[in-house]
Amino acid sequence: MRSLTAVVMALIGGFAGGVVLNAAIVVISHIIYGGDESGLKGLKYLPFVTSAWYAATLMIWRCPEYKP
Repeated sequence: MRSLTAVVMALIGGFAGGVVLNAAIVVISHIIYGGDESGLKGLKYLPFVTSAWYAATLMIWRCPEYKP
C-alpha cells in the first residue's frame, strides 16, 4: 500500500513539475524568440511525460522486484 501511495505522489509531483517546466520553457522562448511559439506544439504533453518518468524512476529505485 505504501508503494501505491508513493507512485501516486510521484505522478502528482511529476505532473506539477512538468507544468512548471512547461511554463518556464514557454516564458523563456517567448523572451528569446519574441512570441514565435510555432515550434512548441508538443510541449503541451510535457506534464504527462514527466509524471510517467517520475513514477517509472520511483518504481525502479524503490521497489526491489524491479531492480536488475
